[in-house]
Amino acid sequence: MKKTILAIAAFALLSIATVNAQRGQYPSQRPNQAPQFDNPRIDNAYEELKINRLDNIVKLTRKQENELKRIENHYDRILKGRRLSGRDIQRLENEKQREIWSVLTPVQRQRLAAHQHNQKFDRPYRRG
Repeated sequence: MKKTILAIAAFALLSIATVNAQRGQYPSQRPNQAPQFDNPRIDNAYEELKINRLDNIVKLTRKQENELKRIENHYDRILKGRRLSGRDIQRLENEKQREIWSVLTPVQRQRLAAHQHNQKFDRPYRRG
């Protein structure tokens, strides 16, 4: 009797682990979303990191940095506390990207596009 119960428990445990391992996150099912932070300090630090990375690539002016912070804060206020569908989130992300690109000069846009293109092919452990 004990062996039967132990075998059933082991089978159930192994089958649950297998099911969870196979349940992946496919890009076609869930859109990429910006991380949502409940703590405004962490959110601001994350935005600063993104702006600093962009600054290292395209050499932003102080005015451009302030404009990018304003854009980030604007979209944070839009997304805060709302439940949006994947399509709406994707639309807002595209609008945000357009606004960010509009802040950059044509030379900076070329630098950013070249950097993104190089990053696409510099991934050594990429599948496919």
